Amino acid sequence: MNSRTSRAPTRWASSALLRLGALSALNAVVALALAPVTTVLATVNPPAYAVVASMTMMLPMLAALLVPRFGSAIIVAFCTGIFLMITPLGAIAIVALSLPALVMELVLLLGRLVLRRSRPGAEATTTDVPWTTWLLACAAGGTAIAAMSLLVLAPGAATPGLVALLFCIRVLTYTTLGALMRRLRSQLRSAGLV
Repeated sequence: MNSRTSRAPTRWASSALLRLGALSALNAVVALALAPVTTVLATVNPPAYAVVASMTMMLPMLAALLVPRFGSAIIVAFCTGIFLMITPLGAIAIVALSLPALVMELVLLLGRLVLRRSRPGAEATTTDVPWTTWLLACAAGGTAIAAMSLLVLAPGAATPGLVALLFCIRVLTYTTLGALMRRLRSQLRSAGLV
């Protein structure tokens, strides 16, 4: 294996950027469609809000799988956040989507580094990560958004029970969505679409 194939490319391929652009646009449509629902749920039912709002991370997750290099999920999340600035969330939407994506990407990067060190040779060139690493990355993203949501909860409403419930909901929702996106990626590959 020569040094050119052993290193990750430094520039993004046009096809990768097109995929990320398409996923960003689609995610913006999904997020804007969910915005009226999440606006109501945020005040009347925080647990339901946590589930519905988490759906805006589906396509950043898919981006991390379809374009498996650091930054893919962040790009899609950031672009979606820009579109969501017109909603009541405003600029916080960028942070609320980009931070969990960043945490996920960091866990995936660490997982890829560990995989390369533990399996040198041909297997080390793969950019895919094991299921456990993928689900751990999704859970880490859910943990990040759960921690951020504590900042916006009304002080009187933030009971220990509600905080624990919201934490569990976010982590479980993110891992479930992550599993669904990984399955979708497999089906897209089987159909020859990616």
